[in-house]
Amino acid sequence: MLFARSFNLLTLSLVLAVLTVLATPTPAQELTNAERFRRGLPPKAPRRLYDASVADTAKKGRAT
Repeated sequence: MLFARSFNLLTLSLVLAVLTVLATPTPAQELTNAERFRRGLPPKAPRRLYDASVADTAKKGRAT
């Protein structure tokens, strides 16, 4: 009787542990902009904004 009770308790705790691991949310995979558009979401923000190079700035600053 003691064996059956401890076996049931062990089985129940194992099932609960497995369900807890399966129910834990995983980090969301990043979607591409095409996938976002397909789901009706807005596009992702750029990873880095455009920063003009020194050469581009020097060309614009010259008076011709």
